Amino acid sequence: MLIFLDTEFTDFIDIELISIGLVSQDGREFYAERNDFDVAKCNNFVRAGILPMLTQNDSSVAMTRAELKVNLLSWLSQFRHQGEIQVGFDYSTDWELFLDALDGEQPSWIGPALISDRIDQARRESYFQLPGAKRHHALHDARANRHAFFVV
Repeated sequence: MLIFLDTEFTDFIDIELISIGLVSQDGREFYAERNDFDVAKCNNFVRAGILPMLTQNDSSVAMTRAELKVNLLSWLSQFRHQGEIQVGFDYSTDWELFLDALDGEQPSWIGPALISDRIDQARRESYFQLPGAKRHHALHDARANRHAFFVV
């Protein structure tokens, strides 16, 4: 089973996780936003393009770092007995932030998969033409990667 991952974060230099989206091959989804990240670390792009898309008032997705770890592990546990689980990402920082969200405690039954060379960019772009699709939103970007992934 492959789970597609995307994250949004404060800045390339002073990195802190803002949001995380995961979509399994069969369509199950997880999305969370940190409500305790340091806004002062956000660069101008993030302030203009990422922060306005957040749903910080939605208690079903806004959570502290500690709550994120618990909820993420709970969601991932549904895949534990479904064979080899790989978390696919197109940018290595996504994997690093995924591990950071788990406080570095990578479950033994989950592994990383760099999938950037298996994403059809034209098909990925076509996802963003769909109604409601939001570029640079962690869940939508994970959905776009799932949509554009091709099996070799």
